[in-house]
Amino acid sequence: MKIIILTYHSHHVLGPHYQDNDHIAFPQDLELITSAGYRIVSLGSIVSALEAHQSGQLLAQDFQDMRYVGLTFDDGPIFDVENFTHPSYGFQRSFLGAMRDFAATHAGRRQPELHATSFVIASREARRIIESTLDKEYTFLTSGSLSDEWWGPAISTGLIAIGNHSWDHLHPALPAVAHSKQARGDFREVTTVEDADRQILRAAQYIAERTHGKAAPLFAYPFGQHNEFLTNQYFPNARKTGKIDLRAAFTADPIPLTGDENIWSLPRYVCGHDWKSPAELLRILNG
Repeated sequence: MKIIILTYHSHHVLGPHYQDNDHIAFPQDLELITSAGYRIVSLGSIVSALEAHQSGQLLAQDFQDMRYVGLTFDDGPIFDVENFTHPSYGFQRSFLGAMRDFAATHAGRRQPELHATSFVIASREARRIIESTLDKEYTFLTSGSLSDEWWGPAISTGLIAIGNHSWDHLHPALPAVAHSKQARGDFREVTTVEDADRQILRAAQYIAERTHGKAAPLFAYPFGQHNEFLTNQYFPNARKTGKIDLRAAFTADPIPLTGDENIWSLPRYVCGHDWKSPAELLRILNG
């Protein structure tokens, strides 16, 4: 059994090469994943398989035979779905465009369940500030590039889901964040129900409103950071009581799924960090 979840950032455009531009890496990776014998499926399908396995509803052998890849995009730039021209590196094909291009190829026709989930930041004000205070060592953003106007149309394509990436990411550039102690840059500091509600519940409500209730019931931890309170208390209790309509949460721990994971701390690999070349991705897939 091998289930791998991969993460890309459409604002990671630092050069014209695979290792410094996710728009170069992503289309190559779609081909590589397919040639390595993996099925690309939605995160929802992966979560359903994991739930069925852990509840005993899926035969152990059926689970062991799975070779799945899930695709995720973080932070929610419009570059996930719209082409753009970088001032130094020229035309960049959007992730959605790359998926459509791939789907039209022979290899793409072997991936009928091609799908990705874009995890977006909810707070409009936070997004506006992040756009204007970008980290030029990692990020390319422009005015309006973190808008939410594209969320609904993206869902309508059938290729992209919209997930929850918190209210304001506890982003270090923000003058104030939705946290009782103004903890910036470390989501592990979310250790109370009140702070979790500010970051997760409030975001879920806004994203649901903006997507007319069509958002995916999935959460990705900002910076990939999680803690025992969130994974073992807040999320299980919120799901049990129906407080939040969420099914799973995703970290940035670079390991494959084994089937034994806590549903609230599912691991993901990050492009440009955990792998920087096709060869390195192939090692992850074949490892």
